[in-house]
Amino acid sequence: MKRSAKVGSALNRLLEGGEETGERIALDLNVSPQLISHIKNDRRTMQSDIAKESITLYDNPEYTMDILYEFSGGMTSPVLRGKNIEQHRLAFKANAAREIEEGLEMIKKVCLAKPPSTLDAYEKESVLTMMDELLDARIHIDNLLMQVQIEYKVSIKERIKSLIPRWKAKGWLA
Repeated sequence: MKRSAKVGSALNRLLEGGEETGERIALDLNVSPQLISHIKNDRRTMQSDIAKESITLYDNPEYTMDILYEFSGGMTSPVLRGKNIEQHRLAFKANAAREIEEGLEMIKKVCLAKPPSTLDAYEKESVLTMMDELLDARIHIDNLLMQVQIEYKVSIKERIKSLIPRWKAKGWLA
């Protein structure tokens, strides 16, 4: 995880939501309003401890995804904001369903039984294609969850917290 990152656009979107002000965020995070202003305008980076505290305090899925994406160096899903993405739950649902189906098809096609060191070029390419399809599904699932939280006011964090005991009971978590 990065120690700091430029997150001005994420902070601006949080402020544009109207629920928070720069002064309130500064107070909540125990930093100066000037620091928040500098971060917002990309004159300073946000430190990881401040980022962690901010995603704990603000249950805003778009902000959280933006922060996690920047601090993880691209290991988490970015928010889909491209010109070919309709920002509506039904569009996100349709895209997620399509990408999940494509990912499942690739899982069925690719054989992972062979040791990786014995794969030929075609088999290695198939593994890469499967990974790409699964990542396509993941980005659309994450963005669908984000949109559902926004529109239905159901916290992803709270849903995960409520599912942890079930996941532990199934032996999925230690």
